[in-house]
Amino acid sequence: MHEYDIVLKRLLEKSQQRLTGERVVRWLPTELPIVQNLRVDLLGETADCELIQIEVQSTNQSGIGFRMLEYLVHVNRLYGRVPRQILLYVGRERLRMSSQFQWPDGQAGFTLIDMREADGEPLVASPEPSDNVLGILGRLKDQRAALRGVLDKLKRLDREQAEFYYQSLLVLAGLRGLEEAVKEEAKMLTIDISENKVLGPAYNRGRQEGLQEGRQEGRREGRQEALRDLLLHQIESRFGPLPAWVEAQLSQRPSQNLEQIGMRLFEAATLDELFR
Repeated sequence: MHEYDIVLKRLLEKSQQRLTGERVVRWLPTELPIVQNLRVDLLGETADCELIQIEVQSTNQSGIGFRMLEYLVHVNRLYGRVPRQILLYVGRERLRMSSQFQWPDGQAGFTLIDMREADGEPLVASPEPSDNVLGILGRLKDQRAALRGVLDKLKRLDREQAEFYYQSLLVLAGLRGLEEAVKEEAKMLTIDISENKVLGPAYNRGRQEGLQEGRQEGRREGRQEALRDLLLHQIESRFGPLPAWVEAQLSQRPSQNLEQIGMRLFEAATLDELFR
């Protein structure tokens, strides 16, 4: 479970065409209720009725080829079509996963995109804010200049959009060790960013969290809160409307325990079993 997932999914819903070369005109349900209650990250349909499945990985995972094949089989059973599969690797470590899964009688493959090697310049130069934010994960000539340009664009958006994209930028910056660079560039962008009507609220919230428990502790608490929110959303999608005690339980659990709950989410038959 990672806080990056929910941010990346929301950005990719708008930016997938630049990564896949095809425009998704309709996003489909991502829960695959065949045999197992599987859930893909994103599943879309193009105007030509082609299915596109996008998975996001921030770590190298053994067995990913088999998992992608498993997704392919279940999507095909559910929709009667074989999806075009794309795995987007956004981690910092060298990519060690293969885009092929082989067995004695055959093989299956998928498109594997390593964002560390992808050209981030076209994304940063795009007029679409989600492209701009995703661009910091790619290969850039000058990271600082790119961050400065992205922030300059964000301050021109309306307040709600700017806050979402600024927070998204801070989250994804963690994948490249650029959190402090984002904050420093944001401070240099205006005389006092804390008073900027667009970026100020998001910046002040992050700054106050850092001052309260120290910068490192503030970032950790922010990530834990994002993890709780994401997990709550997934539990609600799995079981429907939730009793009040579920949110109370999540608020009391440490990050490690939240991850354990997330791992058994789709194996548990009841809420009591999930929180055992």
